Amino acid sequence: MKILHTADWHLGAYLGNFSRIDEQAIFLQQLLCITEENDIDIVIVAGDIYDTLNPSAAAESLFYNTMARLSEMKIPVVFVAGNHDSAERLGAIIPVVSELGVHIFSEPGFIEINTKGQSAVIAAMPFVSEKRLNEAIFTTGNEATMQKEYSAKVASIFENLTANFRPDATNIAVGHFHIAGGETSKGLERDILQIGGVFAVHPNDMPNNADYIAMGHLHRAQKITCGDGLAHYSGSPLPYSLSERGQPKSVNIVHISSGQNAVIEKVFLDCPKPIELWTVATAADAIEKCKQSSNAYKYIVITDEHTISTYDIKEMKRLTGSIVSIELSANEQSMSEINMESLQVLSPREEFASFYETAKGVPPTTQIIKIFDEILTQEES
Repeated sequence: MKILHTADWHLGAYLGNFSRIDEQAIFLQQLLCITEENDIDIVIVAGDIYDTLNPSAAAESLFYNTMARLSEMKIPVVFVAGNHDSAERLGAIIPVVSELGVHIFSEPGFIEINTKGQSAVIAAMPFVSEKRLNEAIFTTGNEATMQKEYSAKVASIFENLTANFRPDATNIAVGHFHIAGGETSKGLERDILQIGGVFAVHPNDMPNNADYIAMGHLHRAQKITCGDGLAHYSGSPLPYSLSERGQPKSVNIVHISSGQNAVIEKVFLDCPKPIELWTVATAADAIEKCKQSSNAYKYIVITDEHTISTYDIKEMKRLTGSIVSIELSANEQSMSEINMESLQVLSPREEFASFYETAKGVPPTTQIIKIFDEILTQEES
């Protein structure tokens, strides 16, 4: 059996003020070609399909069109909800898409898929929190204890799900969370892990009876030893932050034969628009460098100056596109980042959503945003 494992699409994502939707369309077209050319049996997408709870129409269109194409190719697909996805939103379309061979897990569950005379049992673990499980996980505010309780909860759920594994089937565990020891990237992995490690799962709490563990959440492709086996993060298909620049992006094709260890083949993806970091001494040096042709997203760091004129900024933008930010680092204790849209600031709603996600580990629901808007309206009145 051949499984294609991918994750962390983040459809609708932006880099600074630049939409990534065109690059994501290129990736999904490449994904379809890889799937068809390699005679894939099952496609697994391990979470963070979207970048936000309320994705744009363009992002949803990409998702639905990709599902339709895979359905036309008669290839079963398994999606699990990530921490950036609205589990409720994805769950709402399950009755429609399941008839097309598209299986979405907005909550923990398992499924047996029979395709081309072969059977696969898949235990699916979307990103879980107290809210999503509708039950208490934590008994204390102590972060070390909370991390152990969270890890134990994930282990317990996986134990129940993997009880459905069979020796005559290909057995796969799918999850979207951080396994302790995994290497993170600064940027889109925005959750409690960055301020306490509460949602980290210990490697020993991962299933030990799976032929393959397909993970999402960490954007760098990597494998982590879990007991006698390995968990595999396919990584994101595009670089979504400055810290991901230069990282090779890929999907995993997993070859699984009965009684043998899985063989993982990495298929590397095109990078339509890379991310570059330009470090120069002065604004004049930056302007000169901007005269060079470059299709990349650019972060510009000026090391020897404390200020920069509006004229210099406009000249850089005139000479080259896709400048994400300009940073002045002459004063190491006071870095000043200049936004490329005239110091655009977040709206109150965006600031609240960012704060809520940092505090809770998941984005606010539509209902919470609605309540916030009502309170804000009252305050403004």
